[in-house]
Amino acid sequence: MDGYLIFDNHFHLNYENNFLEGARRFKKAGGNAINLTNLPDYSLPSENYYKTIYERTISMANAVRRETGLTVLVTLGPYPLDYNHFSEMNLDSENIVKNGIDLAAKLIEEGVANAMGEIGRPHFPVSDSIIDKSNNLLEYAFSRCGELECPAILHTEDLDNARIEEMEDFARRNGLNPTKIIKHHALPSNLLKDSKMNFSIPATRKFVRESISTKKKFLLETDYINDPKDDNRFLPPDSVPLRANMIRQNYPDSWEQTFKNTFRDLPLEIFGSEPFKCLLQ
Repeated sequence: MDGYLIFDNHFHLNYENNFLEGARRFKKAGGNAINLTNLPDYSLPSENYYKTIYERTISMANAVRRETGLTVLVTLGPYPLDYNHFSEMNLDSENIVKNGIDLAAKLIEEGVANAMGEIGRPHFPVSDSIIDKSNNLLEYAFSRCGELECPAILHTEDLDNARIEEMEDFARRNGLNPTKIIKHHALPSNLLKDSKMNFSIPATRKFVRESISTKKKFLLETDYINDPKDDNRFLPPDSVPLRANMIRQNYPDSWEQTFKNTFRDLPLEIFGSEPFKCLLQ
């Protein structure tokens, strides 16, 4: 699979656990690039909360690069449940989350990170007021991404066509090109919508087959978390390279086009060539 970016677009690592093991397992299966997205940690104090979790993520990214040789992109940003968490502590949650967005933007501008996320709103039923606050914060994050022309990794409920259009409207009115949005944990059916947004599909066999059938471009992800209580929470860390092998073996007439779209063209369109330069030489 030389010449391709066997890229997991959404990969978490837990700072408190043996975080290198998941990265090694990904590489052993044939993967060569991950997008490391920060995790929330509500055991931390609110003071310097975002500084702490961003520094953890950057530190892990550096360790993975050094110890495994993988290409590691970094995505930083407030998690969609952060507003609720800080509100329950009777803190100025809106201002805290905005500061978290601004710090992520600063690190992206400095070249330490590549994208903002996962930003959005809760994926389960909450009050209308929480949705309104979350949407306001999402629009603020989109405005910062628009200024930086950087990707935004979106965490929301499953999106139907109307909600995809809502997200595109949020982006446009805040100066962000919708082509810079990646819907994390998207559904293969989302690919059928005539949308400028990009969709990152969980790397299950079923979803990969359904996504290929649309003949559209898509990213793949595991949403892996090396949870000490359940190391295979969400999908295992080797799922994306294993699905790449599945595509190559089971789609003899179309695997090259799928590889070109999923494992080269789309990552380069969204993130640019610079983060992947070591793999493109």
